[in-house]
Amino acid sequence: MAASKRFKAGFSPTIDCAVLVVALEKGFATDESLSLELVRRPSTADLLADWETIDLQGLHLSATLPVASALGLPDLPANLVAPFVLATGGATFAVSQVLHDDLAEQGMKIPDPGTLARSLARVAASRQTAKLQPLVFAVEHRLAVSVFELRYLLDSAHMRIGHDVNLVVAAPVDMPKMLETGDIDGFYVAEPHGTSAVLQGTARIVTTKSHIWQNAPEKVLAVSRDWASTQPATLEALLRALYRSGEWCASHANIEELAGILAAPHYLDVDGDLILPALTGFISHSPARMLERPGFFSTSNKAANFPWQSQALWFYSQMLRWNDCPPEFAGDASAYEAACEAFRPDLFRNAMKPIFAPVPAANMKLEGTLQAPVHVGASRSGLVLGPDAFFDGRIFDPEKIAPGNEN
Repeated sequence: MAASKRFKAGFSPTIDCAVLVVALEKGFATDESLSLELVRRPSTADLLADWETIDLQGLHLSATLPVASALGLPDLPANLVAPFVLATGGATFAVSQVLHDDLAEQGMKIPDPGTLARSLARVAASRQTAKLQPLVFAVEHRLAVSVFELRYLLDSAHMRIGHDVNLVVAAPVDMPKMLETGDIDGFYVAEPHGTSAVLQGTARIVTTKSHIWQNAPEKVLAVSRDWASTQPATLEALLRALYRSGEWCASHANIEELAGILAAPHYLDVDGDLILPALTGFISHSPARMLERPGFFSTSNKAANFPWQSQALWFYSQMLRWNDCPPEFAGDASAYEAACEAFRPDLFRNAMKPIFAPVPAANMKLEGTLQAPVHVGASRSGLVLGPDAFFDGRIFDPEKIAPGNEN
């Protein structure tokens, strides 16, 4: 059957493009009479630069960027929305062997984020005393999820980016080489680049995204608000294809095939053995030691694909906290609403109705309250939510940052 709908999406080569790739390669898009075209670019910056020039309808982006777009922050396309979370987890924090040894001497207990942050603070203080340059870590975009999670982690030990450590923006594929040459001291980005650096003998993975904030969104599908409103049939077909693709990716029976698909030159362009750790949850801390982390990377189940507006608002709260947006936004109801509406659970629900997928009935939840899987109400059938704990035990209530809330 000829495809009656078309969609062209840009992606960059990290593990969380898997759902898009498999939707194409395993025919889930075709099943929805959708012609799906994927365009590979090395970095988020390249994707954003090509957003209009090569007529893309969708982007594989860090989950924070639609929120930043909705707030009108500079150097981003306007009015991006996220109707689908492509993956939760999947990122690793890798540091040089030298920094790893320094952190270990200062009490770091891998993979505990709390001891990592305190050890980083001690190392940073020692460098300042010795009049050495601050540590430098690489991220994929100045407003990527990784930046806000790093800030959150470092803040727990009273550290500040720009004072105690510096950040640089780089393409994920370039980060292992930058670490090897000493241009950076570490990087925080989605796999397989941390594993690649570890197995090359130049890095050690000291913690992971899922240790900092469990089951937190990493990448989303971003589309323009106007396109979503004018092309609902195409969008809904795409979201159903992605949902089924996510289920396929999450099946243990498909892990080796998935690694082989993603390893292809036109996707991640790496050896399949570098992809397997993220898919299995056995992460290489060093060439000789593995970290077992069930749920390290998820593409399905436990509402992994659902765009929780409470998570969009957590990102918004961090943008306010770190002055990424004007301080007057803190009391602006329109800014709060714009950040909230950057994630579109309504579009997700509409797409899932024909396939009876279990969907949360609420758009928001308290973030950080779940220490273990729990059954919740859903639109079709029983739904289990996975743990969503922050490493420091804090709880984020999205209503407390709403304008007019005096609590």
